[in-house]
This record gives sequence, C-alpha cells and structure tokens, in this order.
Amino acid sequence: MNSCDTLGVAGADACLRRLMDDWHGVPVLLCDPLMNVNSANDLGVALLGGLRYSDNLFKLVFLDPAAADFFTEWPHIAAAATDLLHSIAAQEQHPGLDALLGELSERSEDFRRIWAGHDVSSDARRVKRLRHPLVGELTLVCDVLDVVRLPGHHVLVFQAEPGSSSEQALDLLGRLTAAVR
Repeated sequence: MNSCDTLGVAGADACLRRLMDDWHGVPVLLCDPLMNVNSANDLGVALLGGLRYSDNLFKLVFLDPAAADFFTEWPHIAAAATDLLHSIAAQEQHPGLDALLGELSERSEDFRRIWAGHDVSSDARRVKRLRHPLVGELTLVCDVLDVVRLPGHHVLVFQAEPGSSSEQALDLLGRLTAAVR
C-alpha cells in the first residue's frame, strides 16, 4: 500500500501535487468547486503568470483587466464561466459562493449583464484560445478531471496538439520558466 492510499484530504493534495508535477509539457491546475486554484504545476503557474487574478478563474475572467486580451474568445469564456456559476448556485450551498457572486456583481458590469441575461453558452468550450504575453497565441484543449478524494475539486489539464505551434510555445514557456527558477 502506498502513502496515498492511507491519507485523507490533506494527503490527497500532496499526492495530487506530486502527480501534477510529473506531467511535463502540459499546464495543470487543481481547483476547488469555486475555481480557486489550490495548486498548479510549474507550467500551470507560468500559463497564468502575470495575470492579476490567477488564484481564482472566475475572478480572472471578469475582474482581471488583461482577461479580454488573454482569452481571445472572451465572450465564450465569460458565458461558460457564468453557466458554471449558475450550475453551482443551483446545487447545495458552497461556502464562499455568496461572497464571490457579490464581488463579481459589484465589480463587473459584464458579469451583471451576463448573469441577469442568463446567456447560455452553447458548448463547454473545451478548446481554449489564449494570447500569452511571453509566447503568443496558444490553442489548448482543456480536460477537466474530477477528483474523487476531494469532492468538487477538479484537475484542469491544458494540452496542445502534438507538433503544433502551440506545443512549441508551451515548450518555450516551460524553458523560460525553468530559466527563471
């Protein structure tokens, strides 16, 4: 039996962290139900590096001044984020949800408009098109993996098409990140 088999939630974090750190060439984030980024591998940190709200993906979308440039398809990302928030609000109460909704409502006219209009995204937008300040345009497929040990937590994995310019850009971002360490 390995140490991950006997550990509780805190141990699962350590085991997940080790697994995430072993994934090279792909940005990986561990997020709680309200999309607070609890952990990230080095490339995940680098992908969101320089963004003001890299600690919460909802705040990043609606409150970060750089979001509209970072997410090249920001309207789709904002609609999908709002859909997810509507879904979370319809479920059981999550600690911090009211505060998050209040902050987004108070500080973002775009959020208020989309939330009130209940604009529904037509798809989950698995493909993320980003404009990173260091490496330029990226097209990444985002897979969201549920973490059974941490109910409501998700591992987000961003992959580039093999041999693509996005894969080359992620490789460059990884080298730039390693050079800084």
